[in-house]
Amino acid sequence: MTGGPLFIQSVGAVTPVGLTAPQSCAAIRAGIKGFRATLNRLPPEDPVLCATVPSRSVLKKTPERWLIHLAVRAARECVISTQFDPGRTAALIALPDAYRDHFNWEGAGERAFLDVFEARTSIRFNGYSVAVRGGSAEAYKLLVWGRDLLLTGKADHCLVGGVDSLTNEFDVSRLADSGRLHAGAENPQGVIPGEAAAFALIGKSVTSRPALAEILGVSYEHETDSVLGERYSTGGALVRALRAASADARCDEPRIDLRVTDMNGERYEAWESMISTTRFYRTHRERLVTWYPAASVGDTGAAAGVLGIVMGAMGIARGYAPGPVAMLEAASDGGLRAACVMSCVDGARQPPFHPRE
Repeated sequence: MTGGPLFIQSVGAVTPVGLTAPQSCAAIRAGIKGFRATLNRLPPEDPVLCATVPSRSVLKKTPERWLIHLAVRAARECVISTQFDPGRTAALIALPDAYRDHFNWEGAGERAFLDVFEARTSIRFNGYSVAVRGGSAEAYKLLVWGRDLLLTGKADHCLVGGVDSLTNEFDVSRLADSGRLHAGAENPQGVIPGEAAAFALIGKSVTSRPALAEILGVSYEHETDSVLGERYSTGGALVRALRAASADARCDEPRIDLRVTDMNGERYEAWESMISTTRFYRTHRERLVTWYPAASVGDTGAAAGVLGIVMGAMGIARGYAPGPVAMLEAASDGGLRAACVMSCVDGARQPPFHPRE
């Protein structure tokens, strides 16, 4: 990575299968599914298969309030046992895609979300903090922004996060009306709405507390044939992002041991993933281990990209990844595609990886 690697100091996550990062990663690794039939719309509409985070109904009075609760809980887990200077830390948060304009935080926009987030966490981050609407891949774009902040001395740490929920009436109706919603035998390759929040504290150097993993390279591209259009993607933008991330990391494709993708099982994403995989992963392997968090938690939108970072870091740090190098992939509905190369911390004791997992 230009200017040196970034180190993941800590992570936090709230998902339908776990209220902390370790719980969520263990449940996803075990194949536990958080799906259940949920009545998201008024009768006579049928219940919809969703993956929801268990909570009290009072926390879900509005979609905006619910996102704040999810984000605050995951962020607190990430920072509670980590030493950092809030004034030298930038909070970089990915929010739901801009075209889903029902998330407006009372008309005040993304700045209002950040203000409430800081008030609820009781942490005043520095002036370079941003909350951006862009979906899953936006987190990797924020990583590039965060790297610049760290390398130019504008921040010592970056709290990179994502939060989203597709289980509300607005998104369920939108997916159903466009024929994208999972509907059993009628549409088995549809989206299963999910919700989550995930955060990672990133620094440019190893602190007294051992880092979980290091980010060696990151890149993003824009796909013109997005899921919102009428054409299927042939994976061009994602392949370019994968190649650029590998070049940024100075990591050849044969070294990659693990693939973590936010692919949600929808026909569009399945085809794009299949095509881009065959175009980029050219080395003959008996098996390329791939983790699909959406198989347990559904499509978690803007949280999915950071959730991939959380899973990759935990897997590498605890040794249940198949090897020390992981490629993370993310795609947003609006067309943003991104990739990130992650590895075991250089010089650290190599965990007992399990290559046949």
